[in-house]
Amino acid sequence: MAIAETKRVEEMNYFELLAWLGIGSSHPGGFPATQQNLNALQVNSEEYVLDAGCGSGLTACHLAKTIGCKIIGVDINPQMVEKACLRAEKEGVAHLVEFRVADAYNLPFTDNHFDLVIAESITVFLDKVKVYQEFYRVLKPEGRVADLEMVLLTELPANLRTQMEACFGSGTNPLSPEEWLDALTQAGFEDVVFKNPQRMKNNGNVIVNELKKDWVLVKGLADKAAYLPSLVTRLQKNAGFMKKNRSYFGYGLACGRKPTPVPPPEKVGFKDWVLQVFRRN
Repeated sequence: MAIAETKRVEEMNYFELLAWLGIGSSHPGGFPATQQNLNALQVNSEEYVLDAGCGSGLTACHLAKTIGCKIIGVDINPQMVEKACLRAEKEGVAHLVEFRVADAYNLPFTDNHFDLVIAESITVFLDKVKVYQEFYRVLKPEGRVADLEMVLLTELPANLRTQMEACFGSGTNPLSPEEWLDALTQAGFEDVVFKNPQRMKNNGNVIVNELKKDWVLVKGLADKAAYLPSLVTRLQKNAGFMKKNRSYFGYGLACGRKPTPVPPPEKVGFKDWVLQVFRRN
């Protein structure tokens, strides 16, 4: 049963609202930030990519069309995965892109599986180190992680944090750029760096902007708005908070590399040790 059949819009949490609308680029900066980051990553056609929290598949399908690499997208919400599969079929990249329902804390893949893990505005709602440890596990040695996330530019007052959680969910917890990189380091990543840092722009309602330009999202939206007038009010609430308080927020791409394991030193037996001593003398 669809979420809208069992809950009113104002009762949905942020993820449920996005899933019901089918939005996959509600992250800071929207799809332009996605394109900028993919250009910076220089993904090649031989890489095997995991899109964690793929939403409606916009990023994965764009990467497949422009680069030609193979991608698996995962999302915890079946509605998102259903829309992502529809997108891949319609855009002619179903032979390159696969979508599955999965939890970012427990990915259904073996160790050392992917060359690159990308994520966009999912870790901000989760346990950072725990998610990054799971990304680390499924990456091959020398594999890369790239996570587009919201950052705090200055300390957020307690009253604004309460308002933020009311808009986006109780687990919403953006970090400073340094704290994002520290979380990657704690998970085992090296060469951590924060790419393309930007301040939050006053670009209106990101959700509405994405709805206007994405054919997958526009489909059926008029009917939803007609029988759920509270939809506009809910979208305005989220957009209004970010517009009013955007000076506190920015966004950027937290990146790291999984190092190649260093083999343990060879154990030297007693006989070999004696021979080495005699050779030195």
